Amino acid sequence: MAPAQTVPCQYKTGKTLGSGTYAVVKECVHITTGEYFACKVLNKKFLVGREHMVRNEINVLKRVSAGHKNIVSLHDFFETTHNLYLVFDLCTGGELFDRICARGSYFEKDAAEIVRTVTSAVKYLHDQGIVHRDLKPENILFKSKAEDADLMLADFGLSKVLDEDAFSILTTTCGTPGYMAPEIFKKAGHGKPVDIWAIGVITYFLLCGYTPFDRDSQYEEMQAICNGDYKFEPAEYWSGVSQTARDFVRSCLTIDPTNRPTADELLQHPWLKAGVAFVTDTTSATGKDVDLLPNVKAGFDAKRTFRKAVLGMMAAHRFQENKTIGGQTPLEKERIRQEVEERKQEAEQEDVKDVIAQSTY
Repeated sequence: MAPAQTVPCQYKTGKTLGSGTYAVVKECVHITTGEYFACKVLNKKFLVGREHMVRNEINVLKRVSAGHKNIVSLHDFFETTHNLYLVFDLCTGGELFDRICARGSYFEKDAAEIVRTVTSAVKYLHDQGIVHRDLKPENILFKSKAEDADLMLADFGLSKVLDEDAFSILTTTCGTPGYMAPEIFKKAGHGKPVDIWAIGVITYFLLCGYTPFDRDSQYEEMQAICNGDYKFEPAEYWSGVSQTARDFVRSCLTIDPTNRPTADELLQHPWLKAGVAFVTDTTSATGKDVDLLPNVKAGFDAKRTFRKAVLGMMAAHRFQENKTIGGQTPLEKERIRQEVEERKQEAEQEDVKDVIAQSTY
């Protein structure tokens, strides 16, 4: 068999923008046009046995790229001897919640606008027969640092194209636990309604700074999700939030997925329609809406501090007892963690010169 042909790379990679479980995201520039992009770099050693995941992500993004202004587009993908590269829109405006916390004020109408944008993007995905399966604030980015920058829905690594010609049910347990729908945990089969559930969790989070099913352990969190056990508490965090917003959250967090609204139906909900009345700040002389930012930031900081303390104690307890969890001792887990970091460093340090195969579309 003839050796794979190499061609000069069209991109020059720059600074590292972020790092995920198996990938490094770097800034890159197209050598000819000077246009900047974000480049997801995956070490091929990681892809052994996981090739289908990357193929799936590429297939999903090829299907939706440039179809909706609030969905990150895939512009190119290529491979080198050691890595696979996926070239995306460069989003420099930061993550959703970081941007909110940096504001001077934040109102319910702002939350509604964010949720309307996300729901519109999800409707487009669903219309294309795609379920995202990992909707969460960390996957919602701002295109730029401009005040009026577009929100962009990103990270389609867990997305799936549904077979619309046949009854299609997904059964793989995946996603971020706090945002996963009951049917995923129950392994009863799932589809587009899991994204609606996640929109409900995101909305709740945007209104108070913590998620509805946050518990001391992942098991308790899972039980709460499966039972739909959540409340709009503490009262002081929700006094400035309208009943219309709470009704929107309730409709999304319907346990039975067949009774959950579709993305199109959500867009018709009164909370996302123009002219909805929000809670007025009674202490304001001008009668403006309640500023949610102080409570949202306080709720987020309190939960983050508490969770960090709980997780720290749990990790120390596991280490002291040297328990085997999931078939792996703490030493084995540390070895795996170090291997992951080594692979990511290898991916990050490669000097991209020649490309084995390139596909531009």
